Amino acid sequence: MWSLGVFFTSLEQEFQWSRSVISGGYTCLIIGHSISAIVAGKLADKNAARPTLLMSALLAGPSLALCSRMASAGQFYALFLMTGLGTGATVSIPTSTVQRWFIGRPHSGTALAIVMSGIGIGGLLFAPLFQHLIGEIGWRSTLAGAGAIFLLMVGGAGLPKRPYIGHHFSGFNISDSDGQPSTTIPLRKLVFTRRYLLVVGVTFVAFLAFQVLSVHLIPYASDVGVPANTAALALGAVGGASVPGRFLSGALSEKLGWSRTLAGALLGTSLAILSLLFVSQAWMILPAVALFGVCHGMRAVAVLGLLGRSFGTESLGVLIGLTIAVGQLFSAPGPYIVGFWFDLGYSYTATFLAIAMGLLLGALLVLLMNTQDHPLSKNAKPSTTSI
Repeated sequence: MWSLGVFFTSLEQEFQWSRSVISGGYTCLIIGHSISAIVAGKLADKNAARPTLLMSALLAGPSLALCSRMASAGQFYALFLMTGLGTGATVSIPTSTVQRWFIGRPHSGTALAIVMSGIGIGGLLFAPLFQHLIGEIGWRSTLAGAGAIFLLMVGGAGLPKRPYIGHHFSGFNISDSDGQPSTTIPLRKLVFTRRYLLVVGVTFVAFLAFQVLSVHLIPYASDVGVPANTAALALGAVGGASVPGRFLSGALSEKLGWSRTLAGALLGTSLAILSLLFVSQAWMILPAVALFGVCHGMRAVAVLGLLGRSFGTESLGVLIGLTIAVGQLFSAPGPYIVGFWFDLGYSYTATFLAIAMGLLLGALLVLLMNTQDHPLSKNAKPSTTSI
């Protein structure tokens, strides 16, 4: 899904579309993904993981393949929206299911990290593969192949008949709106607790940092004298470095707990953004983006782990979907706003400082939050159930 950017140039050349038109397609993709992440998470909470994955494959796979036949911007938007509506299950279901399975078991953090590492590995694998195939067989045939890959892999994950036995965990003692301890806060109240709002807030700031850097890193690097090929390498290093960051997050969580791991990831991301302001030679940008990538990967795992450890697994799927959706949708205008601010004659300095300060504030608030997320054995109340 996140490798579709390699088709950008091909669409631009084929249809003579402006970059704003093509970017609109990815906006449709994000909107669809955000909606389906919530819906798929809700279905996963109702023990419907298998049929939901099958529906996801049957919706997104053919839609992506049909993009190979599109001839207008309207078709492009509609098909990318449908593709997005089928892709939300690929995050909500695996991450909630693995936490149900490993609650109360050793190495639960590592298990979640392994599942989440698939996002970074997928980008590293499919982006160069698709780029190669575009040169060999053209972008239309490559898109058809991408749809087939999605249909087979995601659909195949929904086919096994063997029952999976997992756990429901009620979460740690948290306070409801009246300040009284409770372990069974209804979902409608849970999403307004200070703890959940803080998790959503730091997710939004982290998504904003990632999206702004994804769009504006290469222009910024050019402004400070970094060659174009080095800047492109730096942008690719963000995704590559996120893979070891995800594994590191799982290992640290088993020693420090998810809250401290998340705080460390936010602090490291803040330092990485600040270090970009001091780039004066080409080589200096690489360690900065490598640090950002590692901490970005750590944060992605730690947020989901903290949700499961703090709020339990009974509504975990919909909580994961909602958190991702809010973070994506609210941060989506960020790159445009930053570009508009720059076009008015201002530099990137104020933007980078503001984002870095937001990340630093998030790290401090997470540390101050009484998460009680480590060790698990004192508070977990698992009960076996079929997933």
